[in-house]
Amino acid sequence: MATTLALGLASCGGGVDKASFTEKLKAEADMKGMPEPALSCLADVALKYGDAESLQSYMDGSLKSADDIKGLTGNKEAEQALSKCAQQVG
Repeated sequence: MATTLALGLASCGGGVDKASFTEKLKAEADMKGMPEPALSCLADVALKYGDAESLQSYMDGSLKSADDIKGLTGNKEAEQALSKCAQQVG
């Protein structure tokens, strides 16, 4: 049963991990020079609130920007978390 649950969760997330997502964020023009803690925070928020399919599309290059990931806008909790990330920029 635990294996089934783990496989289900893995397929749900689409295999997007924080390290690779953070590296992809660093490559965006508007993210260059952003402090590592802020990037890490943005990755945490995106992975927590972002739509799994949108996250995978972003990683595959189908979405041009992290701003296009569904679930990050129009979600009060996600927007508050993103606001906290922005405070780390300085």
